[in-house]
Amino acid sequence: MAAALLGGYRLWLGIALGVLATNALDGLPIITVSIITLGSTLAPLSGVFLLRHLNNFSVTLDKASDVLALVLFAAFVSTAIAASFGTLGMFVGGEIAAADFGPTWLAWWLGDGMGVLVISPFILAGFGMTRAVPKLGWTTKTLEALILIVTLTVASQAIFGSSKLTGLGYFPVSLSMFPFAIWSALRFGLFGTASVALIASLFALHGTVQGIGPFAVDSTMESMILWCLFADLMAITGLILAAVNSGREKALTALRDSNVNLEEQVQKRTNELIQTNLELHWALAERRRLQLEMNQISEERQKMIGQELHDGLGQQLIGCAFLVSSLHERLSAKSSPEVPVVYQVKHLLGEAMSAIRSLSRGLYPVALETGSFSSALHHLAEFTQSTSKVPCAVQCATGAHVFDKTTALNLYRITQEAICNALRHSRAQRIEIKLSGVGEQYTLSVEDNGVGFPDQSIKTSGTLGLRSIRCRADLIGAEIEVRENPEGGTSIVVTGSMKPER
Repeated sequence: MAAALLGGYRLWLGIALGVLATNALDGLPIITVSIITLGSTLAPLSGVFLLRHLNNFSVTLDKASDVLALVLFAAFVSTAIAASFGTLGMFVGGEIAAADFGPTWLAWWLGDGMGVLVISPFILAGFGMTRAVPKLGWTTKTLEALILIVTLTVASQAIFGSSKLTGLGYFPVSLSMFPFAIWSALRFGLFGTASVALIASLFALHGTVQGIGPFAVDSTMESMILWCLFADLMAITGLILAAVNSGREKALTALRDSNVNLEEQVQKRTNELIQTNLELHWALAERRRLQLEMNQISEERQKMIGQELHDGLGQQLIGCAFLVSSLHERLSAKSSPEVPVVYQVKHLLGEAMSAIRSLSRGLYPVALETGSFSSALHHLAEFTQSTSKVPCAVQCATGAHVFDKTTALNLYRITQEAICNALRHSRAQRIEIKLSGVGEQYTLSVEDNGVGFPDQSIKTSGTLGLRSIRCRADLIGAEIEVRENPEGGTSIVVTGSMKPER
């Protein structure tokens, strides 16, 4: 059976010659030998056919279904063919009487079935080990295997080799061998359990032949049945446990491999996310740097335009105003009818110079460069109150006046925009600017008592002024909050960390 499973149907001739040679040496008639040879050749080939075509059998016996298929198709069904042909050959050759047909068939069937379950797994396991790479060296498992062999040998000799210890015909004592089958199956797999079953069966066979041990009874047939039943149960128990344990080990190995693969995938994805995150941070940092540069360029351009308006166009308008004033005085002295027109020109020049001063001050905050941030806020409040006639107060706490140039400039622009929004959209009648600091944190708020945001909620407001405020807050790493005041109006609150000016 083992040869047919490993080599396939092409070994039929070798099987037939082996059976023919074995039986020819016993001096049996040719007709008997021929029939026995035919049956013993058909038996393993039919077993292989049933195993391969009905169960997708594997010679590694690493599944419980493979073991059960070996028991059913090979040990029970195919051996019945050999037993039937063999017993028929013995009867035809006159070797047995008709009354002995049944016992002879049973003995033949039990013997072949025991061979399939005890000998074949050992050969299949040994063949599998020859194909695997041997692991040399002394290990704890090697020591455990030696302990198993020694204890199995001692126990087998005590049970099957001594009638004084176990007595004759006491079958239950043989069950004490099953822990060795369980031990070998769970720890050493197919080869271990096949080896233990083979060793225990040989000791049991030897004791039974010698007339000692639990299987030695008065009837030879009964002794054979008990011995074969013990060997079959020993082999089946170990093979099923080994197959189940092999499946468990494969599942655990697959789970470990899956976990390792999952960890590798997670680590790979994590590294990719880290790399992407770093690239994103770099892109955001680069974007912020570019925004700061663009903001600085814009401020420089506004400063230049403010200076040009103040020093260029403003001075020219002042010169024109002096000339118009002189002309107005001369025409007034002569009572010229053009005096009202000149006066109107003089008034328009004054308004133009006021507008120029407002524009230049908004574009170029001189107070921020010549003084502290709090003083710039006071100048801004005074200018707002003088131009809009709306009261504008400033409260600056001590310790919240030190900012680097970039932070101070952006906070100044945020305050400008907040005041502009309060005057233009909220129609405020009072504006308060508050600057406070706690530890390294500052809070700047611009509060008004206007109408707030009547048409849309504050959180979803997307006006150009608020977008500009939020953009500047992001540039300096500050947080912006726009909220409604309980007594009415709107508060724009900026919080961030103070950085000493370098």
